[in-house]
Amino acid sequence: MARSFSHDLSVAGSPSDVQARLRGVMIERLRRSAKMRLAGERPSSLTFRPRWSWPVLLAIYRMVSGEAVNVTFSAGEGGTQVAVSGKVAGNAEAVADREFWSEIVGAA
Repeated sequence: MARSFSHDLSVAGSPSDVQARLRGVMIERLRRSAKMRLAGERPSSLTFRPRWSWPVLLAIYRMVSGEAVNVTFSAGEGGTQVAVSGKVAGNAEAVADREFWSEIVGAA
């Protein structure tokens, strides 16, 4: 069963600067931890979806069940608000923990 999550984090800097700093770290961490790929990029958001992998039926199930991670960057008090939300299952559930995202924000 997929687990939904939502976290709000604060980071110093402008939204575009924070997005540029975090983009590479997020791509790498989600690729390794959740087998997800960058599926969409907009000026104020990033969207990640499951990668196609073996077994194909598992990859199709993950996509049909709505697994995804959405990251939105917006101006907030004293910096940027990073809103992370999504739905993950199985081995990818580590991504649903706030500590996972706090580490990513701390790395940049």
